[in-house]
Amino acid sequence: MAASTPRSRKNPTPIVSVIIPAYNPGKLLERCLASIPRKGTEVIVVDNGSKEESLQEARERFPRARFIFLGRNTGFAYACNRGAELARGKVLLFLNQDAEIVEAGYRAVVKFLLADKSRAIASGRIIYPTGLIQETLRRFPNYSSFLFGRRTLLTKLFPGNRWSRYYLYKDIDLNKTQQVEVCAGMFLMVRANVFRKLEGFDEGFFFYVEDTDFCKRAADAGWETWFVPYKVALHHVGENIQRIDRTYVKMHHYKGAYRYLVKHKRPGPILKVLLWLGAGIAIVVHLALNRILR
Repeated sequence: MAASTPRSRKNPTPIVSVIIPAYNPGKLLERCLASIPRKGTEVIVVDNGSKEESLQEARERFPRARFIFLGRNTGFAYACNRGAELARGKVLLFLNQDAEIVEAGYRAVVKFLLADKSRAIASGRIIYPTGLIQETLRRFPNYSSFLFGRRTLLTKLFPGNRWSRYYLYKDIDLNKTQQVEVCAGMFLMVRANVFRKLEGFDEGFFFYVEDTDFCKRAADAGWETWFVPYKVALHHVGENIQRIDRTYVKMHHYKGAYRYLVKHKRPGPILKVLLWLGAGIAIVVHLALNRILR
């Protein structure tokens, strides 16, 4: 790990450590950092080998943030774990570089999480710039989720199917505080002691599904995951996706889904091969559609 930005000894112990994995963020990171409340927080940015000068600009503009330079793209889970190793807060907030925090909702979720020791993970309502609510809640995946997940072709062809609706929590009232199975990692609050007891994210997940795996392991250990219906972040996902190869994203999404099912469902050898073939076919179809639609 490369040297990090030094931390002032005068800083009091924070309540929340905000950990941001960064990769060629452009101006998105500066917008993200500007939104983070100063009181009770520390900020740790973990750079995954960015090749842009924008990260250096952000470092100069936000001296209170601590920057870790890994020198290469190690993936979301690995970067988050390295940031968590340096974090001092009671709560860890894993935050995407393309998100802006909404302070009132952010503080409400922190307060809720710390009010009961059985609550280990929490998130809130994520809003797109258009005002639409992002689908960030999921149930634990099963084999049908491999076919009818949030980004799969079958869900796009049949958006109202019952398998996708169940998996994506379309059957709940998002105006209520409630226990859920999975909250997405783009804004994920976790008690620091729980994160360390579970040994962090599984670094075998490079990009996607590490959040689902973590919530599953937390649930298996008796911890709770909660959704709190406050607006906590604005997500500029469109601007971020333009900076990333969509095929690269799709490939790691299916690889992550395959790893999760093998790890938690433990399929037999034949089903394991079928799952692997299914992931490969899905990626090929995605490539073909991209070529046709160009």
